[in-house]
Amino acid sequence: MLKSQLMYALPIGLLLLSGCSTRDQVAGSQGRGHDISVTSPGYTALKAGDYDKSTRILEAANIKWPNSPYDELNLGASYQSQGRMDLAEPFLRRAITHGHGLMPAESTQDWGRGMTVEEIACKNLSIGLKPATIEGTATPCQTTLVVAVIAAPGPVAPVYQQTSYNTYFEFDKATLTKDGEAILREAAKEIRSNPDRRVTLVGKASSIGTDYYNMDLSRQRAETVRNALIAAGVPSSRIEVLWVGERELPMQQNDGKRQPLNRVVEGTVK
Repeated sequence: MLKSQLMYALPIGLLLLSGCSTRDQVAGSQGRGHDISVTSPGYTALKAGDYDKSTRILEAANIKWPNSPYDELNLGASYQSQGRMDLAEPFLRRAITHGHGLMPAESTQDWGRGMTVEEIACKNLSIGLKPATIEGTATPCQTTLVVAVIAAPGPVAPVYQQTSYNTYFEFDKATLTKDGEAILREAAKEIRSNPDRRVTLVGKASSIGTDYYNMDLSRQRAETVRNALIAAGVPSSRIEVLWVGERELPMQQNDGKRQPLNRVVEGTVK
């Protein structure tokens, strides 16, 4: 009995097959070389229960190809399988936001068949969080699902949902990588598509170094992203720039250890 309960408590991991299992397949606009097949190293390690390996691979994938709901869900599942809901929850909630309507080709648990990325991420949250934190329609998870169900029967007025564009940086750098430039081109295209859309940028830096230094580094990163968006045709009046240094890190960080996911400018378009 105990064994079956533990197996049910394991979170799901999934990957979109995209019709092929080769590394050269491209998922949407994620870019060539982004392997999201059932034979990808991160998914294979997750499915085999090698969570240390899957975590390393999927952390790197989330940096190189941010905002991919498949990588977000699988990294959340990898963290959750190790009992780290503090790290899993933000990635599962991102998968809810980015995974609406996406149907995977395969999941690691039978109960995930026929469910979307959004629904599986929500289920993982309900398994990993205390009931008091998941019940009620006011939670991001349940609100998203309720809206989807209500909207299904007939046409509704278009509602714009906010989109996240995270731009990551090299250690102790405030210059854009090629991947960062590609992400910001997509963000600029979306912002320009509607005159009512605005973007809020929040610069962050890992906790290595002094608080003063990291605050300034996070400012430089936020301004780098702002300048790139302006160069791509986004009016400065539609860009809000904030920086918080190491005070609101997306990932927990032990002193002296690098955490690449904390070297980021979080952009929210709404």
